[in-house]
Amino acid sequence: MRILARRPRLALFLAGSLLFAGASIAQPTAPLSTLEVAIPKPDIPPIKRVDLPATGLPQIDMALPKPPQANLPPADLSVMTYNVKGLPWPIATGRAAALERIADRLAWMRKGGVQPAVVVLQEAFRSEAKEIGDRAGYRFQIGGENISRAASPVSKRSPFRRRASAPQLDSGLVVLSDYPILDVNRASFPESACAGIDCYAAKGVVLVTLALPGKGRIEVATTHLNSKGASWASEKETERAYREQVDFLVEFLADKRDHSVPLVLAGDFNLGDRAERLAILPPALLGLNGGNAPAEPLRHFVEAADTHLARSKDAQWVVERARDMQYVLPGSGRTLAPVAASIPFGSETRGKPLSDHFGYTIEYRLTQSDGSLIESRIAAREE
Repeated sequence: MRILARRPRLALFLAGSLLFAGASIAQPTAPLSTLEVAIPKPDIPPIKRVDLPATGLPQIDMALPKPPQANLPPADLSVMTYNVKGLPWPIATGRAAALERIADRLAWMRKGGVQPAVVVLQEAFRSEAKEIGDRAGYRFQIGGENISRAASPVSKRSPFRRRASAPQLDSGLVVLSDYPILDVNRASFPESACAGIDCYAAKGVVLVTLALPGKGRIEVATTHLNSKGASWASEKETERAYREQVDFLVEFLADKRDHSVPLVLAGDFNLGDRAERLAILPPALLGLNGGNAPAEPLRHFVEAADTHLARSKDAQWVVERARDMQYVLPGSGRTLAPVAASIPFGSETRGKPLSDHFGYTIEYRLTQSDGSLIESRIAAREE
């Protein structure tokens, strides 16, 4: 252990090798996410503009989402959340090709005019993950907190727990948008709010304000909370870290969000069917939303008997696993009503899924709290 303390890179290598080996022995049908570790990339500019590639988009074996029915107005917003497993070797292998395929599929969807307008990514640590926005043609991109590498992130007592030093890695959070980003707020969780080898990454929250053409403003936030078993920490430690992270998340959003506009909170919440975590996250979100449980659109579609998602095994797996969620918190007099859902990144017809999570999209329509549509001329006054 003293050798590991003096050589933190060796500690990280051994941790990743053991974790990867364990994962290869007994993986569930769709394995849970593992350690979030990656080599940091130089700072991402707050707003980046790139040109849409004109050629070279691949032909991908995936059906395009159906266009909206003629008698219904189009959705005002579509949001996809996806933990892309952008982990480096030795924690994960073969990820470069998978991440490039994710980017190329999004670019192919754009070519067909069915790309999600907003994408929030988790575990976007590798350079290939951070380049997804460029390859997929998203004009506006925001990264999480960029944390410099610590000289010694381990302690002699516990080589996998950070002690009084900055994490080695950034948050792995990325927001991609076709809409202009008007404002950005982001933060890492407090230093004490982590457990086990999750402490190598500076998990946190990113909140952006978007301008919807002719409709006014909305907000989107993304986060990634501490894992449980994959963190290699005790249940007591992971519960403490989870509670501290949720408390920080709720306080951050209560302080930084604009309560006059609707908010979509999406990400990897690592909730699961775990009593201790169910006693933490849902009550906290209830308080954040003024005593009302925020809408959870994908669960709504899966539990509604008359939707195709009710028969989708991929959608059922996402809901039952309870890691990747989207929550809707209304603004003053306005909200986002979910009107459709799809899973562009789920089970593959050829080969394995591109990540150990599924990426799904919710389409929203901006409405008044009474359900009536927001008129463009009214919302335009806010721009």
